[in-house]
Amino acid sequence: MTISDKNIGGNLLYELFKSFENYSLSYVYKGIFDPVLTDKILSLTETNMTITGEVPKTQKKVYFVMVESLQNITRHQDVNQSEENQAFFVIQNKNGIYDLTSGNVIEQSQIEDLKSQLDKINSLNPEELKEHYKNVLENTGMSDKGGAGLGLIEMARRSGNKLTYDFHSLSDKLSYFYFKSKVASDSEKNENHHLDDAKKLHGFTRDHHVSMIYQGIFTHDNLKNLLSMTEGSVAKNDLAFKRKAVNVMVELLQNICNHASTLNPEIEGKPGMLLVSSTEKGCNIMSGNYVNNNTVNNFTAKLDKVNSCSSEELDELYTQIILKEHEPGQKGAGLGFIDMRLKSTNKIDYSIIDLNNKLSFISLTVFIPF
Repeated sequence: MTISDKNIGGNLLYELFKSFENYSLSYVYKGIFDPVLTDKILSLTETNMTITGEVPKTQKKVYFVMVESLQNITRHQDVNQSEENQAFFVIQNKNGIYDLTSGNVIEQSQIEDLKSQLDKINSLNPEELKEHYKNVLENTGMSDKGGAGLGLIEMARRSGNKLTYDFHSLSDKLSYFYFKSKVASDSEKNENHHLDDAKKLHGFTRDHHVSMIYQGIFTHDNLKNLLSMTEGSVAKNDLAFKRKAVNVMVELLQNICNHASTLNPEIEGKPGMLLVSSTEKGCNIMSGNYVNNNTVNNFTAKLDKVNSCSSEELDELYTQIILKEHEPGQKGAGLGFIDMRLKSTNKIDYSIIDLNNKLSFISLTVFIPF
């Protein structure tokens, strides 16, 4: 990943989209984790694994490792952290190999003990791990912070892979702890154990104030979970603002489901990306997806028309379109664009990247001021 610009424009979003393209699922979240959010992440991942036909055995392994990773973040995160030190979680699936990476701030005094636990776990074979689990359970039991490394041992056992970790010093007292577990189907080889890509992605989210990225298959069935997670990524905790943001998200998500093109027609749903970032002045909600070239002119004409209208003209245009919206088979006629403009009070920024004689990549950015 060679992303460096501070502002996320259409070209940068496409670069990010392409860097994820070999993955059937990429979900990134940086911020405060709570049980409601983790449930939505788990549910969305389950839906994605079902859509892509993942075998039940692998699904169970992935689910278990995800639960442990997310619970560890929720238990140990500091909710008063500055943005750059907030907790971080990534799950990506490539050809049946799932990378699950987490990150959170820990005290320097905890590093030696944690490193000792992880090195011990990584040195053991499956039988030895089983015995080690029993010994730790008998000698330490459980506490309000979980077992004394029991979750880490079980993650190694269930995944069948070594646990990858690293520490990045932040100050004399704090470090950032990166942790990755990999789950692969029995037929897949799993040799990549480095954290370089995850660290770059974490840096990207910090540099661009990104709270959430989702790239994967968009269907009407998973829209509810997607919406719940994106709603939680909105920085400002104000009801009126959140309503505007949710309305915009609904329109962008539906736009992908209804109008995106796919490179693989055998897979249910449409591939796309949704990204949420914030500035001091407001929140940016971005989407990106492929479209057929024969629809681009009509698409941009609607956007240009909506962007050129005043508030009064938008209201009048909305009424006109509503009265026409009864033609059989018609999927929208710009109503979503009008609604996004009215809710955000800003023009919809868009970018079209011509890819070949069949497809283009379109990105939409809606800025909602605080």
